[in-house]
Amino acid sequence: MSSRYDERETATSRSLCLEVGLALCGRPPSRLLDVGCGGGALLERAREVLPEAELAGVDPVEPAIAAAERRFGGDPGILLSVMAAEDLARQKDRFGHFDLILVHLSLALWNDPLQGLTRLTEMLAPGGTCYVVDLLRPESWDGKTIPEGMGAADEEERDYLRDQLAASLAMEEFRGIADETARRTGTRAEVRRGGLGGHPPGSAEAGRIWAGSPRIAGLLASRGAALAGSSQIDSVAHLVITNPGGRRDA
Repeated sequence: MSSRYDERETATSRSLCLEVGLALCGRPPSRLLDVGCGGGALLERAREVLPEAELAGVDPVEPAIAAAERRFGGDPGILLSVMAAEDLARQKDRFGHFDLILVHLSLALWNDPLQGLTRLTEMLAPGGTCYVVDLLRPESWDGKTIPEGMGAADEEERDYLRDQLAASLAMEEFRGIADETARRTGTRAEVRRGGLGGHPPGSAEAGRIWAGSPRIAGLLASRGAALAGSSQIDSVAHLVITNPGGRRDA
């Protein structure tokens, strides 16, 4: 059921996450990591637009990585591993550093979001960007109401979304994790709500993102993009972490 919902409602969101991340990165990344990659759908699109890049994906769910491995058929340019974000520190030598790290709708489901983000940020190359898109728990949420923009088709999906919202972070929690990650790692972190990459449509910042990825227009014009999956509605947070130069240990 969750796969059915995600494929219908968040496919556009996944693609927008990639395209906005590319625009924020400011240059074609030579190495990209997808954390919580599932069956590899976002990585598949990344391979289409970045045919020369080295790609990597991690997910704590073994069947998901198995599905991703089947999808890519042994592509030597894609490194896949069954692993949680918090465990990446043990594999730094294996994974190396990345110009762009993407986290799409999974941060609040991690066992320790602060530790996980700290580990990811330590894996950013100088000048690299980590872009996180995640569902926010609405303020004064009654524990029952599902925002209309989330597109639940039946009660089973509404139950699923209630669980997702209950597990999600409030905006202040999100900001606290972002600020502490930046403090520990010497990076810059900015959290915004809704819009394109967190910026209101028509703003100069949204315009720069739009200009930085010409494929965004086609995505927003595609079927179902009026709701834009979950990346455009107001109950979504956008976190951008940038490594301005060299790293320092937490």
